[in-house]
Amino acid sequence: MTGTDNCIMRHFLIVEELLSSGRLWCASDLSLRAEAATMLLAVAGDLVSVPGVRVSVLLSAEALAGPVGDQLRVGGVELLLAADGPEQWLRSPTVSPAQFTATLVIAPESAGLLVQRLQQLQSGVWSGVTSLNVSWQQAALFGDKAATAVWLQAHFLKTPATVALTAESAERLKDSRVTGRLDLRTGSLSSDAGGDVLPGDSELYVLKPRDGCGCGEVQLLSLSRDEAKALRTVGVRVVETVPGAEFSWLLQPLQVGQHCSAGLIGCGAGTAVMLPAGEQLIECQFGRFRYMGGRLPAGDAVQIAAGVMLRRLAGVLGAFRGWLGVDFVVADGGELQILEINPRLCTSYVGYRQLAGFSLAGVLSEGFGVAGSELPWCAERVGFRVC
Repeated sequence: MTGTDNCIMRHFLIVEELLSSGRLWCASDLSLRAEAATMLLAVAGDLVSVPGVRVSVLLSAEALAGPVGDQLRVGGVELLLAADGPEQWLRSPTVSPAQFTATLVIAPESAGLLVQRLQQLQSGVWSGVTSLNVSWQQAALFGDKAATAVWLQAHFLKTPATVALTAESAERLKDSRVTGRLDLRTGSLSSDAGGDVLPGDSELYVLKPRDGCGCGEVQLLSLSRDEAKALRTVGVRVVETVPGAEFSWLLQPLQVGQHCSAGLIGCGAGTAVMLPAGEQLIECQFGRFRYMGGRLPAGDAVQIAAGVMLRRLAGVLGAFRGWLGVDFVVADGGELQILEINPRLCTSYVGYRQLAGFSLAGVLSEGFGVAGSELPWCAERVGFRVC
């Protein structure tokens, strides 16, 4: 008799949006598919290795028949076919929700996908099953970058000045996208031939979709002072009030410095595990940003600043459950500003699991009420890439 025979098996359901939707899978490029597969294989593999845990994953027919399905089967993960996509399967599940202990959604916040899936799994026939995600209300708040900016300022957490623009205003800015290569640490912009390519009277700005996920549609613009002033007139300054839905793009001054991420795992009982800060590897060429991966942990000065920020953030949030990723920048003078809060399991999980001298999935699934400093993180630095 094995040890797990003497305990009650916990059954977890993982829903990865891209891999459970044949429509989204077919419409996605190879890099997005690879990133989704890497995340799912890492999380499912870690969870199934936790003693007393059984894992089921919802997959589309395409993913089920491909290499992802094969690797999950070999790893001991049970596969469920979502022939008509996750929304329909969750509405009429082929396995009773009562059979599951908990659910975990991996989905982008763009187009409301994360909120929609969490609403399904946190209500109706699924309401009695523990969700390992944040609440759908928190996902709606932090999935809206304009609402996040208002929330941060209301709680005296520093974030860049933000102007909300309509899609029409944002479209007019496409010719302002810069050429050349950006150094995020210094803000310098250079061409392949060398030298600065930024006009003397211009400043750099970041334009991004209000509900965006990752770097996909984020653009770097060069605007003169008069152009920036005019945009503040036609747009809405995001300070105390969340702008209307018609303002679907956000404009912010480029934040120069060390771009990093950290996070919190809420344990649902007023405690949260702090994740060490790591450096983000972000490439920007010809006005387009690309997230490449990261290095963990960041230096001591960044860890101290991030620790102060995370403790304040956890105090404001109170009791919550799930993974919250925080993207921030630390300027040369040490000032920290929060850029985004991601209400979902982030790609950095791939790096954190290398740094963890323990089961990161175990913390996520069992909600150990311990401080982050008490967890045995590895001493050596690790790097990870997502493309």
